[in-house]
Amino acid sequence: MGQLKRSFLILMFGGLIAAAATGGYAVIEVRSEYKGVCSKLSGFPGFLQQAGLLMAGTCTTVPGQKLCNAGAVCTVGGLNGTCKNSAKPGGSAICSCVATPSP
Repeated sequence: MGQLKRSFLILMFGGLIAAAATGGYAVIEVRSEYKGVCSKLSGFPGFLQQAGLLMAGTCTTVPGQKLCNAGAVCTVGGLNGTCKNSAKPGGSAICSCVATPSP
């Protein structure tokens, strides 16, 4: 009976490590995909945004519209950039500040 209990504990511990690694990878992917986002997000990205885990940009929306002022100057993470409208296929518009590469 001791061997069965030990095997079960090893299996459970391995499962917890795999779950933590998968969750960590998901957070990293979402953070890189939505870096500089200025729009309010929903779902898992929205949860990370509300928790303050996504780097936000300083773009503003065009008055009376959901889109941002594309091409306007903004900042993200202390870097200058430009505002850009984008969207996932079938999704709503997302406004992001895209940092300008340093020369």
